[in-house]
Amino acid sequence: MPENPRTSAVLAASPEPDGRHVRGNRTRHALLEAAFDEIYEQGFRSASLNEILRRAGCTKGSLYHHFPDKHALGVAAAAEFIGAYIRDVWIEPLRATADPLATIRAIIERHAHGGIGVDPRFGCPYQNLSQELSGIDAGFQEIFTDLFERWRGAIADALARGQAEGTVRTGIDARAVATLIVASHQGVVSMIKATQDLEVGHAAATAFFDYLESLRP
Repeated sequence: MPENPRTSAVLAASPEPDGRHVRGNRTRHALLEAAFDEIYEQGFRSASLNEILRRAGCTKGSLYHHFPDKHALGVAAAAEFIGAYIRDVWIEPLRATADPLATIRAIIERHAHGGIGVDPRFGCPYQNLSQELSGIDAGFQEIFTDLFERWRGAIADALARGQAEGTVRTGIDARAVATLIVASHQGVVSMIKATQDLEVGHAAATAFFDYLESLRP
């Protein structure tokens, strides 16, 4: 992804001559971006609609023109911005690589050194929201499940490609390893947030890189 996960989600101005359509798209995007920021900082249940409107520079009328309620706005914001985050940080770099282990290492290094546009001490947007709402909100749960499957699938596909290219051992179960990689990454992110200590991530990365090298032929 670009350095900031939201940059890939910015709407380009529509070429259509109807200025109302362009303004509507921009308003919708402003609401989504403001909602994502507020939810990331406060959590969904504590997020304030008034604060979202203030951040977006929009009226309640504009909000309800695009979204029926706070829940619909939150689900859309999570799908758009967390989806962009996972796509740009993980899926796109892995899409065509012949050496997925090196690519995964580079992604983890960016995380460990704060190079992904999100301070690791604040936690992962996906993890924060899923921990708050998984199991109690079907709308958000559907988003979390879809994002996880895309994330894991991208890693598994890359590992299978690496097996075909001779950069990954043929004896491994690519899907199982992909599951472990996502779970390990999310566990380390959780511990960094819990301890507010970036060295936790650096120490875990060293051991994780040894594991990645064990997957080579």
